[in-house]
Amino acid sequence: MKQPEINKFLAKLLGQGLVYAPVRKGPVVLVEQVDSIDRIDWSGDIPITTFKSVFLPPKEVLFDNNKAEFADKIKKFAWGMNVLDLQAFSLFEQVFEKDIYYQKRRQNIFIIGFTNGIEDDFRKYKVFHQKYEENVLEHLIFDVFIERQKNGNMIVFSGSEKGQQLLEQNGIKDYENIEFAGLVPEQGINPIITRNRQAVELGRDNPIWDELAEICLACGKCSIHCPTCFCFDEKDQAEFDSVKKVRQWGSCFYPEFSKTAGGNKDLDSVKKKLYFWYEHKFVRIPDEFSYYGCVSCMRCFKVCPVEINIAKNLQALNK
Repeated sequence: MKQPEINKFLAKLLGQGLVYAPVRKGPVVLVEQVDSIDRIDWSGDIPITTFKSVFLPPKEVLFDNNKAEFADKIKKFAWGMNVLDLQAFSLFEQVFEKDIYYQKRRQNIFIIGFTNGIEDDFRKYKVFHQKYEENVLEHLIFDVFIERQKNGNMIVFSGSEKGQQLLEQNGIKDYENIEFAGLVPEQGINPIITRNRQAVELGRDNPIWDELAEICLACGKCSIHCPTCFCFDEKDQAEFDSVKKVRQWGSCFYPEFSKTAGGNKDLDSVKKKLYFWYEHKFVRIPDEFSYYGCVSCMRCFKVCPVEINIAKNLQALNK
């Protein structure tokens, strides 16, 4: 399949719902809603922003006593998600498996991955959590995946029944179906996950946390731009004639995150917040899901005002 055929497919999707895709703006790539094929960036570079706002909005109303239900029925297409973002999305699918609000929205969202070559991407991204495996797509959750080969040909895969229907309904017949084989490969959990888990858990008293606490601003940019951060707050919002329950993104770096009804805070220092964030990524998520809590996209480093480098910190802890 050639690029013009993919462009026709994409043009049809633009007429069926909202399309979110990587867009280049100067030296950086952002995820934005697009209304034209020409705006989409095909470089495969990791965007600074993430796709998570498509399936978990920064702020949403869960309940309003004046309305029967809330369901986002607008069809949305997350176009061009790279392999690392698909890994993050696959984690979200497990975390929010029983969340009815997430699941209702997900019914109308199509996840469409893209790569210029998975093996080349892993080398380019300098992934520190996984080596390339031929069966990597079998362990990712997606609806459609498109791989552009070096000769310019496009190979199309479906990863779900919904994805197959989307392709068929839009005239794409030449595709291969990939059956999801679970998050964890047959050979078991990646030993790098286990090694990083031990490094963080046993490194609680490592002086690195004091060193980082001296420069960290606790601004929360790392967690907001992280594709695997899913913490949120729920608040009752009283208005003149209604009461709404609102869910919005939270961050363990925010002052109110660990505040209890009595006014106490478990995370009462920058040092504790830093360790809590790393522990969540590298200890608690692997323990619960046997999966990556960090997909090594390095967004946190790229947006950090003081350039805290998560990869270098892991290397130091592993030593």
